[in-house]
Amino acid sequence: MKAPFFSSGHAPTFLAPMQDVTDMNFMRTVSGFGPPDVFVTEYLRVHQYTILEDRILEPLLDESLGAPVCFQIIGEDAGYIARTIEMAKAHPRIKYLDLNLGCPAPKVYKKNVGGALLKDPKKIAEILSVMRRNWDGVLSAKMRLGFDDASSFDTLIKAVRDSGADFITLHARTVKQLYRPSADHSFTRRAVELAGTTPLVANGDITSVASAKKILDETSCAGLMVGRSAMRNPWIFRQLREALAEGKGDAEIFRPTRADARAYIDAIQANSLKYSPKVKNLPGRLKKFINFIATSVDPEGAFLLEMRAAPDIDSLLKICDKHLVNNGNAEKKLADEPFAELCARPNHE
Repeated sequence: MKAPFFSSGHAPTFLAPMQDVTDMNFMRTVSGFGPPDVFVTEYLRVHQYTILEDRILEPLLDESLGAPVCFQIIGEDAGYIARTIEMAKAHPRIKYLDLNLGCPAPKVYKKNVGGALLKDPKKIAEILSVMRRNWDGVLSAKMRLGFDDASSFDTLIKAVRDSGADFITLHARTVKQLYRPSADHSFTRRAVELAGTTPLVANGDITSVASAKKILDETSCAGLMVGRSAMRNPWIFRQLREALAEGKGDAEIFRPTRADARAYIDAIQANSLKYSPKVKNLPGRLKKFINFIATSVDPEGAFLLEMRAAPDIDSLLKICDKHLVNNGNAEKKLADEPFAELCARPNHE
């Protein structure tokens, strides 16, 4: 089944699935600033006792996010996956299904799922073939270059392509590389060639309109998936739409201010309190995102370091006001790219 978003005349954009990030409240937040063309859920771990709980179904069945939502699953047993697909088919709004072949978290791949499956192209082909036989909607797979290295890259791309995937998303790093070094999009270009008529979506280091255009030009990919950069800049999908679909020049594209960033933090807080899952540690939830936001505020990292030390929600929000609103800061533009000296996730996991 052909995915309709590849017929729009421009490269569609996707919000990458990020565990413990892309839940309903973050999708709602991003939607408020300009949604991507496609959302992708956090993965559902498929096993013998998997059920589609309300927290899983909520984003998939929501009609007001402004974009379709793709259902991502992770697992290694084709039979259990087929059973989960049957449950999904009971909900006609679920039209897009994705297999996670790239999760780099050791606690995940040590269970032989996610990125670990890249060690076994035949297993991937078996799982995707079962999914294809049982699923009439759009089927995709999100993968990396390989597990330890990219020595089996061509074989992996062909296995996914030949097993009936309607499109492929490639994060241009290996599993063991986590989120460093820089994504190698020469492999994206190679994947586009190998995939043939199967659309290839690029993922990895799409941090701005400029980087997105560069990747599009160098790889001829069919679409763009943005992950952590959307945590820093939820306006990136609006910006990409203005640049790619509307043809606006650089000077015409929306550029957020620090006051916009402060409003974004308020939106994260409001949606975290309103939508599932229930947030148990609100300061921790906000800091998860502000870690990324702060990398575009000041190159010295004063905001980043000060907010990390905030002991409670009131202190945290006062620090946000100090750096983002007060003393003439409100109208200052956020940097288009994160400052190279700053790191939102020091362990790069």
